[in-house]
Amino acid sequence: MAARLPRPATLPRRLALSAGLATALGLLAGCQPAAEPAPVATPSPALEAAATAGPRSAIFLHPDGMGANTWMATRLMHVGPDGRLAWDQLPQVAIYVGPTSDSVNQSSNAGATTHAYGVRAKLDSYGAIDGAAPTAASGKAQSLMVEAKAAGKMTAILNSSSLTEPGTGAFLASVANRDDEAEIASQILAAQPDIALGGGEMFFLPKGVKGVHGEGVREDGRNLVDEAKAAGYTVVFTADELAALPPEATKVLGLFAAEETFNEADEAGLAAAGLPPFQPQAPRFDEMLAFILPRVKDAPNGYFIVGNEEATDNLSGENNVPATLEAAIGADRAIALALAEAKANPALTIVVASDSDNGGMNATSDDLDDPEDLPRPLPTRTPSGSLLDSDNGQPFLTPTDANGNRIPFYITWASDSDSAGGTVARGIGPGAVKIEGTIDATQVYKALYLGLFDTDLDAK
Repeated sequence: MAARLPRPATLPRRLALSAGLATALGLLAGCQPAAEPAPVATPSPALEAAATAGPRSAIFLHPDGMGANTWMATRLMHVGPDGRLAWDQLPQVAIYVGPTSDSVNQSSNAGATTHAYGVRAKLDSYGAIDGAAPTAASGKAQSLMVEAKAAGKMTAILNSSSLTEPGTGAFLASVANRDDEAEIASQILAAQPDIALGGGEMFFLPKGVKGVHGEGVREDGRNLVDEAKAAGYTVVFTADELAALPPEATKVLGLFAAEETFNEADEAGLAAAGLPPFQPQAPRFDEMLAFILPRVKDAPNGYFIVGNEEATDNLSGENNVPATLEAAIGADRAIALALAEAKANPALTIVVASDSDNGGMNATSDDLDDPEDLPRPLPTRTPSGSLLDSDNGQPFLTPTDANGNRIPFYITWASDSDSAGGTVARGIGPGAVKIEGTIDATQVYKALYLGLFDTDLDAK
C-alpha cells in the first residue's frame, strides 16, 4: 500500500471565526478523548416547548457514502476510542433503510430524489422518476426546497463536488439523465437559491470560454456566470474571495473548482501526480457552512440548508483511507457548526444521513498481536483477499485512549462502490422526532417537512 499522505490541517483559517464557529469549535474541543465518554444530549421539555415558537428552519447534511463503520473509523483516527464526534452528540438515531424501487441500494441521484420529494425513486432518478418530476409526499408537485422557498424561507446549498452533483442538485433540478449537468446548472440558477457554494464552474460556462478554473462545456452558448451576476448574485471563485465578502452579502454563487473541489484518486495516484486530496483554492465543506449560517440565521421566515459532502463517497470509492477520513472529520466539523446553531435555536431541525455505505470500510486490530499472521510490513490484502490499508506498511495508531494508550489498527475494504450496509440517520430539533427505530429513506423528507412547516405528514 502506498505511503499515507500527510493529513491537512484540521481547520483551515481562511474564514474569520464568527461567534457561531467559535462555539462549534468549542463543541469539537469537547469531542476529544476523555476519561469518560462525553454525554449524549437529550431534548429537554423546555426545548420541546420552545420549538413551537419562532420561524421553523432545517439543515440537512449528507456525508455521502458514510456507513456507521466509516464513522467508527473516523472516530478512531481523529479522536480515539474514548473520544466522541459531533455526530455522536445528535440525540435522535435510526437505522436508515434506503432501497430504491429497482435496487437494494441507493445511487446518489436516487437517494437525493427520495430526500427531496419523500417518495421512493428508481436507481436512475434525478429529481424525476420516469422522466417527470414526482408529486412529493406533501401532495405538491415540487421539491422540499422549492416549497420552502415558496413559503418565504431563505435557501442555501453547499457541495464539495459540483453544484450539479445530485446530493444538492436534485432539490432544485429535475432531469431524465444525471449526466445532463449543463441543464442541471441552468435549473439550479433558475430556482434562485439565496446561496449556492460548490464546484462545477465548467457547467456554468459556454464551450470555449475560459473560466477561473478551466474551460466551459455548455453547448447552448449560455454564460450562467454572467446571468447570475445580472440576477444580483455576487460570484466568487476561491476561499479567499468568499472570506472577503461582507456580512450583508446574502445572494452568493461560489464556483470553487472546474468540477469537484477535491482530487479523486487513491493514495498512490495522488502521490504520483503530486496532488493533495483537497484543492487549496477551494473552501472545505465546513467552511462553506460557516459562511452560510450567519447569513441565514435571522431570516424572518426561517431557512432551509442542504449540504452534500461528496469527498467521503468518491474517495472511499478510491479506497483512500486518509483522504476519506479527512473528508469525514470535515463533515463532522460541519455537524458541530449546525449543532451549535440548534442549541441556540430550538426551532431548528437538523438531520444527518447518508444513503449508502461506499467501499465497506472497516477498522480492525485483528491479528496485530501475532506477527506471524500479519507480518511487517503489513500486506496489502488479507488472507481472504480483501484490500488492506495501512500507514505505509505499519498500523495506524489512534489518539490516546483514557489510559494513555495508542491502539494500533488497520482498514479493510469490501468494495469500491455503494452498498446497502449499516447506514444511520441522526438528528436534533422538532422534526427529528421522526428519526427513531428503523426508517425508510422517505422519512428524511418527513422529518425535514415537520421541522420546516410544523406538519406531520404521517398524521394527514
